[in-house]
Amino acid sequence: MLPTTEQALACVRVCQMLSNLYKDIRLFRFDDKTGEIYILSADELQIIVYRNGEWEFVNEPEL
Repeated sequence: MLPTTEQALACVRVCQMLSNLYKDIRLFRFDDKTGEIYILSADELQIIVYRNGEWEFVNEPEL
């Protein structure tokens, strides 16, 4: 299974947002079983990017 186009574009937007905030991306993982992308960033920011391009914070941090 590969990421969808919507998912790939959402990942670029999320990574750019993190970069603009000077946050390191510590882990970027595509889960073959669920088709979801998991991003772990500095300050324990956890983000899931779904196949439809929607994304959300896992732990709802305050930025």
